[in-house]
Amino acid sequence: MLELLEPIAIFTHVARAGSFSAAARRLGISKSKVSTQVADLEHKLGVQLIQRTTRSLSLTEAGNLLYLQGEELLRDAEQAVASVHNLNDATRGVLKVGISQSFGTMHIIPALPDFMARHPELELQVSLLDHKVDVVSEGLDLLLTMSEQLPLGMVARPLMKCQFLLVASPGYIAQHGNISRPEQLVEHNCLVYQGEWHEHSMWQFKKGEDYCEIGVSGNFRVDNAPALKSAAVSGLGIVYLASYLMEDEIAQGTLVPLLPDWQLTHNLPLQAVYPRRKHLAPKVSAFIDFIKTHIGSPPYWDAKFDHLYKLRK
Repeated sequence: MLELLEPIAIFTHVARAGSFSAAARRLGISKSKVSTQVADLEHKLGVQLIQRTTRSLSLTEAGNLLYLQGEELLRDAEQAVASVHNLNDATRGVLKVGISQSFGTMHIIPALPDFMARHPELELQVSLLDHKVDVVSEGLDLLLTMSEQLPLGMVARPLMKCQFLLVASPGYIAQHGNISRPEQLVEHNCLVYQGEWHEHSMWQFKKGEDYCEIGVSGNFRVDNAPALKSAAVSGLGIVYLASYLMEDEIAQGTLVPLLPDWQLTHNLPLQAVYPRRKHLAPKVSAFIDFIKTHIGSPPYWDAKFDHLYKLRK
């Protein structure tokens, strides 16, 4: 069994990288050694793990099964090393983090120099993502996501709940009029988020005991929240957006809140997602704690909208 550990680890790197050459570079060994180790592993197991062509490779059913187990094996090894390092209460090594693209760009990336200054022995690798993520196959230690489609078999730790605002530009309001009730949205051009896995065209509102869910429509749909904001600023229509996107626009008056006395009840938490583990690696725990403190409770950007939230009933 011990003689299989190294080739399984090498095979896992090949599957993760998508090629023998890339895996060899990451491991710092020759491509021929990588190829030989994988071929020997297939021979010893008596199954084909990889379908090879001149331009690409793909995993067989057996290869995919071994890859998933290989990822677990590597993570367990990393956890064992982290546990030893933990004896010295140190946070070190490589931390691979995936972050939702728009939120990460605006609110996480600017804070990272402070985190790195606190943990100089840590190397941080960040991927800004706008697609459905497989934490294991992408080799991530941690995913910060607002996706409503969470990866299966993962721990999901809520860090904060997004507040939403209904907004339009002053120009749109001047041309098409303001609204006093959510039902009036059916008469307006509404800008809709439409991603690969989710379409947000049912907008939820609450005022006291009065709750309504409005199906909206319009002539613009996009899979990027900042693009929706830009379209609204340009006067294209009304949009239901997370408050973290609109600090400057509300303050500058380029977007105006609508229905200020109604709560927007769409549920979209920011969650820290990571593989289920007996002990969370110190580097992962340190990053989660830092981000939670950085964001604050309530989130720091929502302090600017406190006067609006007080109007809600």
